[in-house]
Amino acid sequence: MKKTLLTLSALLSISSLASADTVITNNGATLTGDITLIDKGVIHLKTDYAGELKIKQDEVLSFETDDPVFVRLESGTTMAGPVSAEDGNLAIKSSDGAVETKTSLISASWSLEEEDPELVRNRRTWKYNASLDLSGKTGNTEKFSLGSTVEAMLSGPNDALSMFFEYEKAEEEGIETDDRTAGGASYESFFSAHWGWYVRTVLESDAIDEIDLRSTSAGGISYRIINKDYQTLVARTGLGYRYTSYDDNTPNESTATLDFGLAHTYRFDDRLFMRNNLTYGPSIDDFGNYRVVHDTSLEIPVGSSENWKIRIGLRNEFDSQPAVEEKLDTSYYTKMVYSWN
Repeated sequence: MKKTLLTLSALLSISSLASADTVITNNGATLTGDITLIDKGVIHLKTDYAGELKIKQDEVLSFETDDPVFVRLESGTTMAGPVSAEDGNLAIKSSDGAVETKTSLISASWSLEEEDPELVRNRRTWKYNASLDLSGKTGNTEKFSLGSTVEAMLSGPNDALSMFFEYEKAEEEGIETDDRTAGGASYESFFSAHWGWYVRTVLESDAIDEIDLRSTSAGGISYRIINKDYQTLVARTGLGYRYTSYDDNTPNESTATLDFGLAHTYRFDDRLFMRNNLTYGPSIDDFGNYRVVHDTSLEIPVGSSENWKIRIGLRNEFDSQPAVEEKLDTSYYTKMVYSWN
């Protein structure tokens, strides 16, 4: 009985090994597992002994697949079939015959059940965020604070449409310290690797700053300074228009503005994402009349969830000629964010 079980176990192990994909590196190492994807110069190998391995394509001499896969060459030719290796060359065996190539000439590979990663990457997709920040205190002091934000983004590799709505309210000892509502939309499109254009508009009211309505609209040229998977940096320059009506007797403001901005994102790893935004809008008629808005935030996943995150941030708003005494309004926030597609 023991011999039968040992024989069966050995046969299963041999069968599993025989059906595994194989990757041979330039230094002669042989790795076995399932090749799930080849994209952007990286071979993704799923193994039972080390999880998912990511191997640089230029460090691989050859590889073999047991099951048929899609293979796209640098020339643009796409074939489907198993890949075998011999004498450092790769042979893709399709129904139309076999094609020999080198590992370095393979642009991408994916399973028959999946889509070309380039098509997935170039597809516009919707993403939604909903966040809530609720806190309070009672006893020696009475405090209450509520902040909520809803965001919707339709983005592709070269354009993005964003919309948002946010509400903030806070009280301390029965006195309002925050009462702000804002919403807006923006669209940005790049027609080359670096150059593009943008338009944006924001509507907001702030009872604490005695602003009944502020409308800020702008549009102009975008320049993509950095565009990598883990980091982006975009500079914007354009013209705008700002209109502000106040709750008190302060005269309404209506002025054409210049519009300057920087937008930066950085992904440290799968656990930490940073976003920085800075806009500066001086009046064309009076450069001493300007408004600066800065926002920096960090997003950290909650546990192993892909949907829940904690967003920690700092926001500064500076008005050179405000209706109230304070020119600088600084707020710190911590929000629980739920994201979905």
